[in-house]
Formats: sequence, C-alpha cells, structure tokens
Amino acid sequence: MGDNSKRVSRGLLDVRILRDVEFDFQLYRSLGAVSYEGGTVGEILSLVPHINCDDPDSWVKSFKELATKLKNHALIVLQKGNNESARQEFLRAANYFRAAEYFGDPRDSKTRYLGMESRDCFVYAFRTTDIQFEAERIPYGEDFIPAYWIAPTTGGKKKTIMMMSGFDGTSEEMYFQAGSAALQRGYAIVLFDGPGQVGMRRFSPETPLRPDYEVPISKVVDYALSKEDVDPSKLALYGISLGGYFSLRAAANDSRIRALISNSPITDMYKYMSAFAGEAINSPEDITLETVDLVPTEYLSKAQKLQLVNIMLKYGRHSMFKAFERMKDFVVGDSIKNIQVPFLAMVSEGEGEEALSQAKEASDSVSGKSTMRIFTREEGADSHCQVTNLPLSNSVLLDWLDEVFGA
Repeated sequence: MGDNSKRVSRGLLDVRILRDVEFDFQLYRSLGAVSYEGGTVGEILSLVPHINCDDPDSWVKSFKELATKLKNHALIVLQKGNNESARQEFLRAANYFRAAEYFGDPRDSKTRYLGMESRDCFVYAFRTTDIQFEAERIPYGEDFIPAYWIAPTTGGKKKTIMMMSGFDGTSEEMYFQAGSAALQRGYAIVLFDGPGQVGMRRFSPETPLRPDYEVPISKVVDYALSKEDVDPSKLALYGISLGGYFSLRAAANDSRIRALISNSPITDMYKYMSAFAGEAINSPEDITLETVDLVPTEYLSKAQKLQLVNIMLKYGRHSMFKAFERMKDFVVGDSIKNIQVPFLAMVSEGEGEEALSQAKEASDSVSGKSTMRIFTREEGADSHCQVTNLPLSNSVLLDWLDEVFGA
C-alpha cells in the first residue's frame, strides 16, 4: 500500500518512562504543557506507576481521576474567592481530561464525556479572569465549528493568530501548545476545531475529515475578520501536526490569510500517514471496524487498535484499506504556488525523512518568502511539534511573526 522506506516518527527522545514509544510520547506531550500551566511534573509523574501500556484504560482512568480531583477542588476554592488558584487548577484539569480522552475509545460515549469535561474546565478557567474570552460556534452548514476567541484587554487593532491542531489534538491543547505564549506577546488568538477533528467530533461524531479544508477554514477567517479588534493586515494561520496540511490548503485558497506557519507542512497525506503507520498497512488482510477488536493482541495491541479505529472513523471509511485509499485525496498539489504570503515551515529532525522531505518541498514550492526551521535533538526539540521544548518552538514562531507583522 505504499513505500515505507521513509518513516515518520514521534521523535528520537528515548527516556523510556513507560517503556512504550506511543505511551511515552503521550507522556512527553502532557509534560510539555507544564511550561504553560497545562500540568505539573509531579502530578503527571505520580500517575506512571498506575499506567499499564497493555491496558489503555489504565491511562484513561488515571488521568480522569486526577482531572476530576482538580476540577472539584477548583470549584471549592472558586467559591472562596481564590480566583487565581481556581484558574490554574481548571487549566490543568482541562489538559488532563484531554489526555484521558486520547486513549479513550471513540465509539464509547464516555470518551465524549471526557472531551466535554476538558472543554468545560477550559471555559471555567477563563471565566475567572478579565481577559477577553468567548466560546464560539462558527456556522458550518448544518453543524458548527467550535472555537475560542481570546485576546488581551488592551485597545486597538490586534495582531491575530488562528490556531489549529491536527489528527488527535484539540483547540484547548493548542492554548498550551502556542496560544498562551502568543497572548503573552500581545496577540489575539482564535482556537478552533474543524470537521473530523476531536473538538468538533465531540458535538458532531459522524463528521469526517475533508481534503478541501480551505472550506471550513474560510468560515473561521470570516469569523476572525468580523471582530472589530482584528487587524485584517495582520491575520496569521498556524497549523500543527495534520494541521500542517489543513493550513497549506487554506492559505493556497484564501488571500485573506496574511502569514502562514505550518508545523510541520504536509503536502501529501497518504505518503505521510503511510510512513507513520509503517508495516501495519501492509497487512495481507483488511481490518474493519467490525473485525478490529478480534485481531489477537500479539499482532495489534489495544492502543494500536484504538489508533486504527480513530483513523477509520475520522476518514469516514470503515476499513483500514479504504481509509488509507481515502487519504490519497488529501494533497496540496500545484495550488501551493498560490501561497504568496510569508511562510514559516517548522519541522523536527526526529520526525523522520518523509516529514522532513515534505516540509522542504512545501518551503521550496510556495511563491511567497519562505523560511524553514529544523529543530534538533541537541535543542531538546526534535519531537513531533516540539512538544518537549515548547518555549523554544514558540520563540521561533513568534519572533518570526513579530518580524513579519512588526513587533
């Protein structure tokens, strides 16, 4: 089903806390958010003895219990008027509920509950502050795109970044990934989840990813430009993970986007995901939603089965072969030459040859001024989307955007 000689990986960091590549990466992902109030090292590491990599439910249970404890305590201190303590605990609870949601079965309504709890805690956190905050529902056909508007209270037209995650991230997580850092620099932010993404599937579980992602993102641009506070000449789009593909499609088709950052740029979804999946897609027999749970665990772990279920559901195909076939529609193509605005391509060396190749292709193909930044192992930032060194990642992102828009 594809050439897997060029692999895509999570990164080269090999601390082996949980002794499983995927579980360890997800742990790094939670630890990375510590820099922006998305957790504490002690709280996260206290869960390690309770997590069994052969049983993803143990991860879900551990993070859910921690998140629930924090949420309940935040409600108590909020009643006492300790708004700042409540804000911090709500933020951590929001990210821990998201972590629990990650290894939840997307076919189970309990997983949707975890996502809604993450969203609720995120909203509670900002209700305790004076910062501009709105939880929005941007019209999108018969559905809506869930989004957040967060902005400094200072007056005047604002530099604004629309931020989106990818296959399994959420808009709440994007706050810890880059939103908080942008706010500290005086940017306004629009965090959003489009069709097929986790945040939108909480409300519309049957909504799949679509290759022409410029369509939903155009609705987000409409929304951003409807805000009186937004300076139309300083409107950027930032997409991470598979959002690197979505963002390229959008900027190639919407000139209202005045700067583009992709982390990392994906020009061909099938090649990228095939390189990530490796030998799993070369199975002689197809795996379907109906048969995936019947595959012996010596061939597919429970966590790998969950990954396949997510792939099939999000690409709107109930078989592994058909889902990967659908990915062939997700290409940027020659339209990438339409991108004439300043472009920053961010990628980590630990993500593998295919990711690096597609990032270079994108950087070389746009018509606008292009900058490529490769993060290294020596910087402690070689992981997917630099989750192990978000302060560095955000310094590169925001220094570049300050220069483009004027600090």
